Amino acid sequence: MCHHLDFTIFDQHLRLASAEWSCDLPFLQWMKSKCNESSGGVFNLNHSEILDYLQLSFAPQVGPAAVIRLMKEFGEAGKVLNALPGRLQAVHNIGRKTAKAIARSDVIREQLTCELQYCMKNNIEIVCYHHENYPQILRQIPSPPPVVFCLGNIQALNSLSRKTLAMVGTRHPTLYGQRVTRRLTAKLSRHGFTIVSGLARGIDRIAHEATLDECGVTLAVLGSGLQNIYPTNHGKLAQRIQRDGLVISEVLPSAPPHSRLFPRRNRIISGLSYGTLIIEAALRSGALITARHALEQNREVLAIPGMIDTAVAGGCNKLIKDGAQLVESVEDIFDALNFDLSQDSLMRTCELTETSANTTQFRVRDLSVIEAKILQLIPEEPTFIDMLELPEDVTTGKLLSTLTTLELKQFISRPASNVVVRIETNPSV
Repeated sequence: MCHHLDFTIFDQHLRLASAEWSCDLPFLQWMKSKCNESSGGVFNLNHSEILDYLQLSFAPQVGPAAVIRLMKEFGEAGKVLNALPGRLQAVHNIGRKTAKAIARSDVIREQLTCELQYCMKNNIEIVCYHHENYPQILRQIPSPPPVVFCLGNIQALNSLSRKTLAMVGTRHPTLYGQRVTRRLTAKLSRHGFTIVSGLARGIDRIAHEATLDECGVTLAVLGSGLQNIYPTNHGKLAQRIQRDGLVISEVLPSAPPHSRLFPRRNRIISGLSYGTLIIEAALRSGALITARHALEQNREVLAIPGMIDTAVAGGCNKLIKDGAQLVESVEDIFDALNFDLSQDSLMRTCELTETSANTTQFRVRDLSVIEAKILQLIPEEPTFIDMLELPEDVTTGKLLSTLTTLELKQFISRPASNVVVRIETNPSV
């Protein structure tokens, strides 16, 4: 019977991230020789060899740096697992505790077998550190994960360019934050930018959705395993992302969401990106952890200025005072990333396929006649309900009930009982 791994395995493993990573050419060539280029994903290893690599990677008390050093020394995970403790300790910075942990790691093999079966059954790609699909930009960070699990279009992972930007922020954005996120993301997507975020509520979700509405590519990095999408009501969004982008996790698929995982996944969000844009963040915010990781990774940090009397603006304003790039337009982002707009004369257009139409025009066509009529009247700026110019056949009671329906369908927001604002721009409206 398959059992879920004890979370301490993930926790102990993640605590041991190291700042020193290296790779010698002979070992990289050996690993590439084991790749199955036709599959684009997992090494061309047999079932046992894959389990060996996972067992070494997720052995308690064995950090990512130790995994890389041991693989360089022994060449194969199986040889590491079968080596005597004394032989393991002969490797630089491999101590007695690490050697003993490797010797005892057989206890998780049955559980790892279940994880591997789940990956195979659900088309989850296992991309290891030395695999050719592992992004070079992620290898360069202080603590890259030895393995990532990916669900979706794997080509999105190995085609990252300088037009890759992380966008993160508060889970409780203001109308200003929502509006700015949608507008910037839409423009960036039209220029072919890949948007990386964390699938969280608020700014993260808006960034993902705005990218998808432009038929763009977005990557979602989870603080849980791929089997446990969090928040749970973002499951459909995760499915949309997988069409052209990826949902990514560094922990095994069965890992539940945990508070210790979210700060650590933030280093991957910034690590996959050439710049990190913070849109509304309080002084104590997870988004600021992402900004700190970006600085440690020598990546650009950008921030949207906010109103001084708004709590969620404090973090962004402090970042700007500390030297982050102030962003007022997409041109500021282009400048920060050294992106020459003059060489990008052809902006990508959104070609609506049958699938993508479901995420744009279909939503509006699904509205009733009266819902679509009222939606057309609501601008993207906060407006008093009394200021709306209603058709003569729309009563006050009908207006209020329709506004409630539109709010539930996430077409509008009600910042106050007598104020409305459209939160989703749609060309078909």
